[in-house]
Amino acid sequence: MAGQPLACQLQEEVTCPICMEILQDPVTIDCGHNFCLQCISQVGKTSEKIQCPLCKLSVNKNTFRPNKLLASLAEKIQSMDPADIQAEKEDSRCQRHKEKLHYFCEQDGAFLCVVCRDSKDHKSHNVTLIDEAAQNYKVQIESQAQDLGQKDKKIIEEKKQGEGAIWAFRAQVDLEKLKIHEEFKLLRQRLDEEESFLLSRLDWLEQQGAKQLRQYVTVTEKQLNSLRKLTKSLKIRLQSSSMELLKDIKDALSRGKEFQFLNPNPVPEDLEKKRSEAKARHESIIKTLTELKDDMNAEGKRDKSAFMNSLNKEEKESWSLLQKNNSVLPTSVPVTLDKSSADPDLTFSQDLKKVTLYIVAGKASNRQAKPRPFYPFHCVRGSPGLSSGRQVWEAEIRGPSGGACIVGVVTELARGSQSQNVSAQSYIWALRISPSGCQPFTNCKAQEYLQVCLKKVGVYVNHDCGEVVFYDAITSKHIYTFQTSFDGKVFPLFGLQVACSHITLSP
Repeated sequence: MAGQPLACQLQEEVTCPICMEILQDPVTIDCGHNFCLQCISQVGKTSEKIQCPLCKLSVNKNTFRPNKLLASLAEKIQSMDPADIQAEKEDSRCQRHKEKLHYFCEQDGAFLCVVCRDSKDHKSHNVTLIDEAAQNYKVQIESQAQDLGQKDKKIIEEKKQGEGAIWAFRAQVDLEKLKIHEEFKLLRQRLDEEESFLLSRLDWLEQQGAKQLRQYVTVTEKQLNSLRKLTKSLKIRLQSSSMELLKDIKDALSRGKEFQFLNPNPVPEDLEKKRSEAKARHESIIKTLTELKDDMNAEGKRDKSAFMNSLNKEEKESWSLLQKNNSVLPTSVPVTLDKSSADPDLTFSQDLKKVTLYIVAGKASNRQAKPRPFYPFHCVRGSPGLSSGRQVWEAEIRGPSGGACIVGVVTELARGSQSQNVSAQSYIWALRISPSGCQPFTNCKAQEYLQVCLKKVGVYVNHDCGEVVFYDAITSKHIYTFQTSFDGKVFPLFGLQVACSHITLSP
């Protein structure tokens, strides 16, 4: 019944701890405990001083005070149906002696009645009142809850780092695919079988990387859930009654102390070894074919010249059309620099793989009249843009010390924009790189400064998943991942700040 817990509590308040019956002529003694007048009067009949049966405090019989409020409450409780309170009442009484439980034994973790407390089983033990014991354990619970909270934060950070390592791994796999496409483009008629094998190998590694990410997230999330359930159970205890709080308290605290986060290896050595082996195999092939390629170039030029000279105009046109129809584009295309989107102070190599900043003093007034986007950086977009799928590239940074640059991706609206209000024109996800470190930032927010010195940075964009991953292209270590969503096409973005500094793209 809804009133049963309250009725039970009220009955406990008006129950005499001596006779264990409803109080008759209740009196309050100096220590604050209440008893039947007849019951407490029989304690120490021959002395004016007696010990309280509950707390053992010495009190004077002449100071007993009648408690009319308890007397009135006792009469109301007696008029209630015993069935309403019997179930809960039995739970709070000693199963052996049928008396009310007032004490808690630290050694045995057991609730005791007056008789149990004075028995030989518990007489030598550390026994305290239930409320006092509960208060002591509340302090321990609060301390342990704080410790578990710190563990929660640490696990989240380790989980974040582990996921980043997996994304960096997948970015390197994708970059290796791109390099393979470029190398095999020159020799695809003779290397179809080897190209297919290496790409399948990297495709498998990419699948394993995705599988490893799912497994890693599952394992860490499971441990986080266990930790949070444990923390929640402890916090629930804090809101419970003293008896509920103390029930199996040592087991509950023990589970909290024994909890350990078992952080799995994000990228297993076997997978990393397989990626390294695939890369090594690719490099070995390129080294082996370099001499062959040089020989073939010389022979090919002579052969091509002889062949083309043997064709008439109509035959040459049909040959050109055939080459266009038979061309096979790779799934990922190398990034080049888009000169049409560039700041006027930037110069480019012939292959559009390198950009250098040369500041001309005479152009200062023009720049003031038309503020450049992403000031103070002189920027250029990369090509092609990405509207679906994945794209990966690496940028090597060189220049005078003390300079800075930015590398990242930007939305399509930045092209040709002369507004300094960049947020109204485009959105950017990038790294601000300097000799002392780097800082991830967007239009809205700059993240914490990272003490990572970069000479070559890798960028991996997954348009479908809304992820922009940065990693150290020399050490292969993950730096930072933006998780967002793209509404349209995005482009690589590069910016230089110091004169004579330059960025070189690969592959």
